[in-house]
This record gives sequence, structure tokens and C-alpha cells, in this order.
Amino acid sequence: MSTIEFNLTKARSAMRVAEFIAFVADKDTEQALKRFVLEEAMPHVYIAIGNVDDAIAHLSKLERSPQFLLVDLHGSAMPLSDLGRLSEVCEPSVQVIALGERNDVGLFRSLLKLGVRDYLVKPLTVELLKRTVNVSQGSVNQVSFARTGKAIAFAGTRGGVGVTTIALNLARYLTGETHRRVAYVDLNLGGGSANSMLGIQSNNGLWEVLQNVHRLDPQYLERTLVAKDQRLFVLSTEQDFDSTIAVVPTTFQRVLELLCNSFHYVFLDVDCARNPLAGAAFDLAKRVYVVSDRSVHSARQCVRLLRHIEGRDNNPQTSVLLNSPNATTQGKVQPGDFAEAIGRTALHEFHFEQKSLQVAENLGERPKEKSPNGFNQSIIRIADDLTGQITKTEPSLLSKVALWRK
Repeated sequence: MSTIEFNLTKARSAMRVAEFIAFVADKDTEQALKRFVLEEAMPHVYIAIGNVDDAIAHLSKLERSPQFLLVDLHGSAMPLSDLGRLSEVCEPSVQVIALGERNDVGLFRSLLKLGVRDYLVKPLTVELLKRTVNVSQGSVNQVSFARTGKAIAFAGTRGGVGVTTIALNLARYLTGETHRRVAYVDLNLGGGSANSMLGIQSNNGLWEVLQNVHRLDPQYLERTLVAKDQRLFVLSTEQDFDSTIAVVPTTFQRVLELLCNSFHYVFLDVDCARNPLAGAAFDLAKRVYVVSDRSVHSARQCVRLLRHIEGRDNNPQTSVLLNSPNATTQGKVQPGDFAEAIGRTALHEFHFEQKSLQVAENLGERPKEKSPNGFNQSIIRIADDLTGQITKTEPSLLSKVALWRK
């Protein structure tokens, strides 16, 4: 038998009985897999250079699916959709390991929901594979989740719609009344209004960590935060207007992961969807609040913004908040027409506050109004929605009598 015939026979045999099949995009990953296979003495293996489509074509020809399947997501524009197609040619018993280049928590969680056993980030090493694949037991090691905080993004349909006002006062309420620890990240690299509303100065901490990602660890990151009080911390920057701003979004993802390990909530004030950090914010956010006023322009922008956020792999839960940042009462789009235009009902609408908000923002304080339908009560409703709590109501007369008798 010639060498070519032997190789062809060996390849056909591998296609029939391989227990470990891998399709990877580069030679370095292929070599790491081959070293792992040799060290673990795995007898039935098929490793090839290829993508998800190549894996689908290969598996569709097999009589039985492998025990392990590793597939490289390099070059995949829609990884969740591609893995959905892959699942159609795999038996349910296949243990799938996805391989990628992004350290993306949102994508990782979405993949687990699809049934993927684990998601590994390149560069692939033999040690990483040994921690992931238990050859002796024939299983992928169970992924354990550490308890982490939630990243919450706030974005507006236009400037001045009240994103920072709502997000910042929600953070204040959560830290002051529910004792949560909140990290407030102002993504306006030119300097947002959060610091002036809090009465603090920016130390350019956000810019510092983005430029020194190689030094990034929990202790270093904590030193860059500006404390408003014991539970509310701010990460921001104020770059000169004539400075050239270039950032790598993947470094910001690492910043968010570290913050989520230390805080109950990480609030992301997205000043503009075209901000270079906005994509990373939406990709890692557990929840996104889109703030809009009742104008035709905002309705159109709201539709675009919702489509932009919900079309991402992370697909976070989104809610629309309506705000009235000025006293104009004529010419607004009616609530029902606005809901029809954007295809959903707003979670809540904030009414115009004539004086209390402006005074509070200038003094760096919380608003002092106490009206039943005022701004502070609206913040409480949003906080209850975010934390899953039931809004507290005024005790009834019978409950008050019961308290008096105790």
C-alpha cells in the first residue's frame, strides 16, 4: 500500500470513529492540540484547519457524532447563529468546546445557554486543555460561576435628554438606601457631567487604566477610582479637546470584568453610541436603559439604538425610559403614538421638574422634592425594577394600629 493510500484510509477511519474532532483557524492552535493529544494518548482524533462551516460539512457526513468537538469561532460574524446551525448536525450528547479571541463574558454566557460546555480564549495551551477536558472520565470539566456584579448601561437618543441625571441619581439611591456598592463609569472621554453633579473632580482614572492595561489588577484599578462616599465610586476622564483619543475596546472589557468582581452594580454612562467604548459596554451589560424624550427625532433614534443594542451577541435586556428635560408641553408625541413607533411600551416616564433638579445638580446634591409623582419617586420605581424589589406603599391604618400596639 502506498503512503497516499495509507493516509486516505487513515483519514476515512478517523472520520468514522474519531472521539475528539477539532476545527481550528491557525497552525499554532493546531500544534497545541496535537501536543495535548499525544500527552493524553488519545487514540481516535481528527484535527483540521477550518471554521464552523467546515465542521458542519464534516459532521454531516459522519454516521455518529464525536464525544468531544472543539470549533474555532475565528472569523464568525454571528457565532451564536453559526453554533445553532452546528447543533443541527450534532447529536445531543456531543460535548462542544468553543474557541475564540475575545474575552467576552456576555458571549460566554450566551454560549453556555446554547449548550456549549466551555469557551476558551486564545492562545490555546496544553495546560488549558488539560484543565478543560478530562480524558479519563470522558467529559468536559464543569464550569463554575463566581458571583459577580451586574453591568448596567444607560444610553440616550440625543444629548441633553437626561441620561446622566437619571443614572447618577439611581446610583445614589442604590448606595444610600439599599446599601449596594456602585461603580459609576462615565464613558465621555472628553469629560461628562457626572463629576460636577457629584461635586467631585476627575483624576483621569479611566484614561490611565486604558493606557496601562498591562498593569491592570484589582488593587491598581481601585486606586484609580474617585470615592464619593463609602459605596459610590466614579471612574472618568477629561481629555483635552484637541487631544487625539485612541482606545482599544478589549482593554475596557477587562476593566469592566474587574469592576464587576468588586461592586454590586457597574453603571456605564454611554454618552453616544458611536463612542469607541460603547460597543464593549453593550456587549457586557446585563441591562440597558435607553432614555428618550417624546419627540419625533428621539423616536427614530430610539428605534435605531434598540436595534443596535439588541442585535449584538450579548442581547441584553433593554428598557425605554421617557424623560421631560424641559418645560415644553406642546407638540410632544403622545405616549401611545410613541409606543407604536418604537414597538414597545416605555418602562416609566419622568415628569419635568421645574426647580429641584437644577438646584441639586448645581450644588452636587440629591434632589429634595418629595411629591408622590416626582423625580425621586420615579427613581425608586426604577431601582425596584432593577433590583427586583416590590415598591413600598404607605402602610394602611390597620397596620399602623398593629405597630402602635407592639
